[in-house]
Amino acid sequence: MPAIAPVLGHTRRHGPAVPWLLVGGYTAAVLDLSVAAAYWAPRGVAVGRIPQGIASWLLGPAAFSGGVLTAVLGVLLYGQLLWGVATLYDALARRHPLLSRRPLACGAVYGIAAYVAIFQLLVPALTGIRPVVAPFWTATCLLAYATVVGIPCALFSRAARAATHPA
Repeated sequence: MPAIAPVLGHTRRHGPAVPWLLVGGYTAAVLDLSVAAAYWAPRGVAVGRIPQGIASWLLGPAAFSGGVLTAVLGVLLYGQLLWGVATLYDALARRHPLLSRRPLACGAVYGIAAYVAIFQLLVPALTGIRPVVAPFWTATCLLAYATVVGIPCALFSRAARAATHPA
């Protein structure tokens, strides 16, 4: 038992951070999916196709014929991904306190970096799906990731830090 005591102590000390980061990741996912829906709906794209597109990262083109189930899968997959993005920000903020002191600026820069990492590198590498290069859509995505992904990740990380280290 003594061998796992440090692990349990570590988990207990950082335990309250998990709900904050989970809520932060899912908040960012819902906000970003809302931006995508607001962008694509006037262009004739059904809202459900957006999370189905995310589900297609796992299921391929079959995701688009899966109806509500694959749309829900896409939302859950995206929420989990952005929970990871929020958790990574929190881990970085623990090493670099500036990230907690300046959540707006640092969060915005982090959001842009997260967008590039996910949609220009990770998704294409894992799926073979080429990144969209339409300039206005890309600019919209960069702005969205700066404001509705990066900044919330930074603010929820700060809330998680306050929960784990009350004043």
